Amino acid sequence: MITVNYAFVIVILNFILLLIVLNKLLYKPIKQFLKERQQKISDDIDEAKASREEAEQLVIEKEEELKESAEEIRKMKNAAKRDAESQATQIVKSAKNQEKKILKETEDQLQNEKTKVMHEIEGELATMISELSSKFISKKFDDKDDKELIRKMLAEREKSEK
Repeated sequence: MITVNYAFVIVILNFILLLIVLNKLLYKPIKQFLKERQQKISDDIDEAKASREEAEQLVIEKEEELKESAEEIRKMKNAAKRDAESQATQIVKSAKNQEKKILKETEDQLQNEKTKVMHEIEGELATMISELSSKFISKKFDDKDDKELIRKMLAEREKSEK
């Protein structure tokens, strides 16, 4: 018959008990630790992907902002150029108007001076003619008649010059 060796049974029971204890104390915690670690790695990978997508989105947004800024700067530059050209045109027009005004004033001044000089010359000529005529003619003309005679002569002379 088969004899049962009790030492062998105790060793088998010891082994089974050891497996149960190891399962409870080591295998399940190690399995749980590995599962948690795998989950953390998976979460980190997902987070890294999300961060990368977010970074790519930010890069795209910044590039768009840069393009918009460049366009805005170009528009501002063109507007400033148009304003400068407009101001330059206004300055040139103002200078031309000022030039015309100064020329007109100068012409008016010259005309006034000419008129003054003519009146002075007429007065002096009238006096001189009066003195000369009184020397040559015993009758003295008055200044009024002399001035009228000079005016007529000057008017005739101006008509002949034109």
